[in-house]
Amino acid sequence: MNINNLFQILNSISSQQSSNGQNNQSSNGGTGLNMQGGNKGVLIVIIIVIVVMMLMQNQEETNPTNYDNSEYTENYNDQTDYSSSNGSFFDLIFGDSSSSSSNNGQYSNSNYTSYEDSNIKNVSSDTYTVMIYMCGSNLESDGGYASSDLEEMLKSTLADEVNVLIYTGGAKKWFSYGISNRTNQIYKIENHKLVLVKDNLGLENMADSKTLTSFMSFCKQNYSADKYALIFWDHGGGAVSGFGLDQNASKSDTLTIDEIKKSVDAFGSRLEFVGFDACLMANMETAYALKDGANYLIASEETEPGTGWNYVKIFNTLSSDSSQIGSTTGKVIVDSFIASNSGYRAPDATLSCIDLSKMENVYKNLVSFMKEVKQNYFSKSKYNTFSKAVATTKAFSDNMIDTFDLVDFANNVGISSASKLVSSVNEAVSYNKTNKYVENSNGMSIFIPYNKLSYYDNMLKIYNNIGMTSEYTNVLSEYVNLIANGKKPSYSVNNHTYTQSSSDYSSYGWYDLLFRSNHEAYYEQTELKVEKLNVVDKGDYFALHLTDKDWEKITKVESVTWYDAGKGYIDMGADSIYELDQKGDLKIESDGTWLAINGDNIHYEVIERTDNYEKGRVPAVINKERVNLILYFDKENPDGVVLGYAPDYDELGQTVFEKGLREIKVGDKIDFVANYYAKDGSLDDEFYINDTLVVDSKGLNISYESLGDGECLIYYRLTDTFGNIYYTEPVILE
Repeated sequence: MNINNLFQILNSISSQQSSNGQNNQSSNGGTGLNMQGGNKGVLIVIIIVIVVMMLMQNQEETNPTNYDNSEYTENYNDQTDYSSSNGSFFDLIFGDSSSSSSNNGQYSNSNYTSYEDSNIKNVSSDTYTVMIYMCGSNLESDGGYASSDLEEMLKSTLADEVNVLIYTGGAKKWFSYGISNRTNQIYKIENHKLVLVKDNLGLENMADSKTLTSFMSFCKQNYSADKYALIFWDHGGGAVSGFGLDQNASKSDTLTIDEIKKSVDAFGSRLEFVGFDACLMANMETAYALKDGANYLIASEETEPGTGWNYVKIFNTLSSDSSQIGSTTGKVIVDSFIASNSGYRAPDATLSCIDLSKMENVYKNLVSFMKEVKQNYFSKSKYNTFSKAVATTKAFSDNMIDTFDLVDFANNVGISSASKLVSSVNEAVSYNKTNKYVENSNGMSIFIPYNKLSYYDNMLKIYNNIGMTSEYTNVLSEYVNLIANGKKPSYSVNNHTYTQSSSDYSSYGWYDLLFRSNHEAYYEQTELKVEKLNVVDKGDYFALHLTDKDWEKITKVESVTWYDAGKGYIDMGADSIYELDQKGDLKIESDGTWLAINGDNIHYEVIERTDNYEKGRVPAVINKERVNLILYFDKENPDGVVLGYAPDYDELGQTVFEKGLREIKVGDKIDFVANYYAKDGSLDDEFYINDTLVVDSKGLNISYESLGDGECLIYYRLTDTFGNIYYTEPVILE
């Protein structure tokens, strides 16, 4: 019996009821059913029978690869919002009146009435299988970003020769398409629908290379093709942390690049491209790791905007010519990505297509470059030039994971072999674009330990596993030892001492216990002496005098403002704008104003300043979550704009980063955060500066406002080549 037979029986019952002259009518959802007055329970029975028959019909139908789903009866997330894709509750029971067939495990958005480039004709007969490894993480469970990209994928028009397989998992909640949060699954896109092809995979850790290998093997066995591509979708953390944050596994576990290499190499067929719709993966180390298993790497040096890639463009261009090489696809991915992230208040966007066949030459030139660094600088105890080059190079992810642009770094070091290294990198980066919010991004980054030396121990293991030899790591280890032994454990403000960083690296395999004693003369010459940071009264202003040799030891200068709030001081932040007088001394001045949002002063720290723009962060709590607002200033926006906000990754202890910035929305509750210091300079507490701000339709507006009638303490904060910070004595301005 099928559904049509059932409705014939119902119609017969209805006719009998009508002939008895009993026409009591019940309406539900605009549909009337005739009932005898004494048989009101019939409606309930009818609904139950219909549901049972539809379930029986679905069981009779075979799913696309004959996988039995009968053992898993609760495989779909019971929090799924079906309103956008599957109609009302009655549509789920009786079927969408606009369609004569049931979904049979296929999910599509009912709002799709037309598709972009629906008349695509493939000029090639080559088959192409695209494997998407979609670890939903909090990107999906909090914001539905994965569901949004799936919706976009379903809009594409796939040629018969193109297979798109999607492995889903890693999220505690999925918003759409019936995707389970209780087991990982594999889906295939067919005729603008998401078809479940393998279920009951369990909550396998997506940060485990075995899970990735299993998915790739399944695709090859069941969807063998002439060409393959692999796309990673989730968080990214650069060379050190790699990819992925599975919410159903250990919070600290990620899929490192050597683990990715292991899976890609085991696949057995060379991938046309590996893509990361994730942050920070266009680095030299990842490209080198993948060179033996893929032709191209498509990834971003910087954190990615939340919108991610344009999958309609990607899949449509593949469907128009399934024989195209990875660089052709890569150009489409890069162009469409930048085009969709170049508008007003768009976040940072940069994307590269890297030719992996060129990576052996890049590595060869990198080794030669490091050998010259060793010969010309390290052997002569001229470490400062190299260290200053690192400190002043374009850094990504707000300089939180020691990832720097490789071309900018080589140029800053400025030795003769730098030109060959730069040329080889430019040759390997076959295509690269950025939007206006990113400068000095040349398509390939590199990990250079500087601020977070603890990362280096794990990175040494990764270097070994991906084939980067001691020719490179020995020189790098010498530099890391130099920085580690130059780190000071503390600094002073108002004669109060604060812990600066962990100075005990003795447990790490790379640490040389004799390095400091063997280079004591160098440290004596290069360390900045605190007693020299005295401020001089020059009549109209105060100033800090440093010798030329002292300036050679400095990599960053910031002006810090504390406001006297009565019993203590509020740290208002740091600005990197400073002025030198005719003698080259730092002038300490203030007009008593500071940055404000919607009229209230806030703590502000500059992240990056170039000739064309400035970016900074504002610590805050939004809707009870600790975050950093990102502010941006340029010639078009001299008063500044708030681009959005991101989680406070330092507080989370997280080394993989979300895509882009979250949007400020009407109704958001914002508390601005600052440190509060006692009069002796000791840190008293962290507190909310002002009353809670509830965002209205006018949004957030930046201005400069008076700090008030209290005194301001102005310091200069200097950073040396080892990453140590020093405060001058304060100048009190009334």
